[in-house]
Amino acid sequence: MSSDHFFKYLKQTIAYIKAWGDQIFSHFEKLPRLEMALQILILTVVFLFVLTIIIAIGVVLLRMKNNLVANRFSHLEKSWEGQIMRVLSSDDPEIPAMNIKRRDRIFFVQYLYRFASRLRGQELQIIKDLAQPYLAIIAKKLKRGYPELRARNINILATLGFPEFIDPIIEALEEDSPIVKMAAARILAHADYPQHIDLILPELSHFDEWSMNFLSSMLSEMGPSIASRLRQEFLNREASVRVRIAVAEALRQIGDLAAPDSAVQVLEAGDDPELSATCLKILRDMGTPRHRPLLLDLVESPEEIIRIHALSALGSVGIESDAPIMLKGLDDPSSWVALQAARALHQINSNQLLEEIAASDHFRASIAQQILTEVHGL
Repeated sequence: MSSDHFFKYLKQTIAYIKAWGDQIFSHFEKLPRLEMALQILILTVVFLFVLTIIIAIGVVLLRMKNNLVANRFSHLEKSWEGQIMRVLSSDDPEIPAMNIKRRDRIFFVQYLYRFASRLRGQELQIIKDLAQPYLAIIAKKLKRGYPELRARNINILATLGFPEFIDPIIEALEEDSPIVKMAAARILAHADYPQHIDLILPELSHFDEWSMNFLSSMLSEMGPSIASRLRQEFLNREASVRVRIAVAEALRQIGDLAAPDSAVQVLEAGDDPELSATCLKILRDMGTPRHRPLLLDLVESPEEIIRIHALSALGSVGIESDAPIMLKGLDDPSSWVALQAARALHQINSNQLLEEIAASDHFRASIAQQILTEVHGL
């Protein structure tokens, strides 16, 4: 059909629709208002009824289609399971190829991914070898589909194709979707690839919705080899506070012996109370008596969270002569500060003072009793 014929038919169609519309408009225009309203109401009801029937038919057809697909996949899984079990139990070093139809390849890889979660060692390697011919299809899908599906495909590649398919995972780290970005970061945070820390750290600021504990644990799993890079980010005042807190927690979990000195620098800068509290946790776990003077200043901080963690750290590195400082902490308006002060007294072996307070009419006597109960396991 030429373009002239097409436009001719198009004009005729438009003219027909317009004429039909004019007839309907003319028909309703001649009717009394009440009758016109009644006919419009009837037409509306009929339209809604027909629409409901169409939707119902669509739902039934979709349900039938899903049942057919589910039954087909169920039969495929049973067939594949028998073949895979024979391969796993065979002593033959050669892994026979499985005949997988083109339309079933993605589902086959997804099935192997579920299968792989139950295996380790040589059995897992066999599953990886079976999936290898089809992983390129999954890699191409990392840029298409809804975010949850892309994140799942990243996990599939990480389980069945890592590190061969590491490049698509690195590219996924630059995606806009937080769930895709996080899935890629979690895979790349691997102890055997410490160089990935330079790819992950610039992206951490995008993970505002993720738990700080999750971020710090992810970083700490990369091991001590990234500690120097984490310290750089920890001291970087241009970085976001959340990133610096996550990095500091990771250093504490790694047990980096140089972290306390970095924590002192951050504490002296006093950038943020939450960040300072994280620094004090580092001093609590890895601090030494040389950090004691700084802690003695911080126990009188106007920030409650800093007083709490400063007393906690002082309990770890302090000496018995610090008892008056901790007794003063018992008088703090915050019960949380007072509780930590009582724990610090126990840590520096001043249980006798706690017993005296517990037996007195001191308004924090109940806190002293609580700590003594914890100590004696009563």
